[in-house]
Amino acid sequence: MGINKIKRSLISIARNIPGKSIGRKIVVIECDDWGSIGMPSKQVYDKLLHAGLPVNENRYERNDTVENCDDLMALFNVLRKYTDKNGNHAVMTPFCNMANPDFEKIKAANYQKYHRETFIDTYERYSRGSQLMEAWQTGIKEGIFIPEYHGREHIATAYWLKSLRSKSEKLRMAFDHGFVGHSLEGTPAALKDFRPNFYISAQSEFQDLKQSIEEGADIFKHVFRMPAKVFNAPNGVFVPALNKSLIEKGIRFNAVPRKRLDRNADGEYVHKTYSTGERTEEGLVCYVRNGNFEPTDENYKGIDHVMNQINGAFICGKAAVIGTHRANFVGGINELNREKGLSELDKLLKQILIKWPKAEFMSSRHFAALL
Repeated sequence: MGINKIKRSLISIARNIPGKSIGRKIVVIECDDWGSIGMPSKQVYDKLLHAGLPVNENRYERNDTVENCDDLMALFNVLRKYTDKNGNHAVMTPFCNMANPDFEKIKAANYQKYHRETFIDTYERYSRGSQLMEAWQTGIKEGIFIPEYHGREHIATAYWLKSLRSKSEKLRMAFDHGFVGHSLEGTPAALKDFRPNFYISAQSEFQDLKQSIEEGADIFKHVFRMPAKVFNAPNGVFVPALNKSLIEKGIRFNAVPRKRLDRNADGEYVHKTYSTGERTEEGLVCYVRNGNFEPTDENYKGIDHVMNQINGAFICGKAAVIGTHRANFVGGINELNREKGLSELDKLLKQILIKWPKAEFMSSRHFAALL
């Protein structure tokens, strides 16, 4: 084993020492961003690129888009290939955003007020409504694709509207094509591309955010015919004052990064370090994602790197909670993107069972219940 590999292994072990141990080799794969629009289509991508927007510089803008049935069926086929010691198939937990902007209504309101559509409405606009939801229900019934909650939108709506009122030509062009993720120069780094929906710049925006998180949880329950049990804040940015709203909606667990950017009582966003098993004042139980799997990212380090992260968790008696994104597994803009993501997922699941035959695959809610 090379020096660099030994160093990475020691770092992985050290990061997994804090927090509650489970003592079982549990693998949880959490996949963010389902339900959000992303890039509307290949045609929109080409138009925006031709118009001078640097959409080619970001893999989410190059590849992430609303899934189709082929995407889900291909993903399910990979998950079904692998069975753990308990006879359970590999499972992925999609963290879902339940709404997107209603661009027509926002424009009619002269960008003064935010209007939304549910992600089911978005599916209908993409002519995928009933078929796509049938595919989702198939994954849920088989226990291989069990959704949890990622917020109502994946957009800092107040800041986005404020930026739209600046009359930036490029921002308005993106808007007119149903695309959000193009921020202006001078936008705070934490707000890049307007993605962190729990970033607010003034306390006056808090009530709208509170309504948003509660409404999104209600939409989740209506769409999936069950309440969410686990929450994860997009882009690792959150307002802990909203924990009470999550509790009131039946959510009991919070999947967090090791360090999350939290808004404190003074209205400042500061990094807070979390550990698995930590409980908030309101009673939410937190657990830390201790691995990442981003096979279509330019900086992806390969299966060995992911396996090293899992090994560090197992050595410390922790579950391996692996974060990933929809952008790795959809092919609506580029089919090769989906093929690469699923090929690497296939390799990862195979290697996990070879190295740890007693590994257990679990959804987020089933794992969280152990805490």
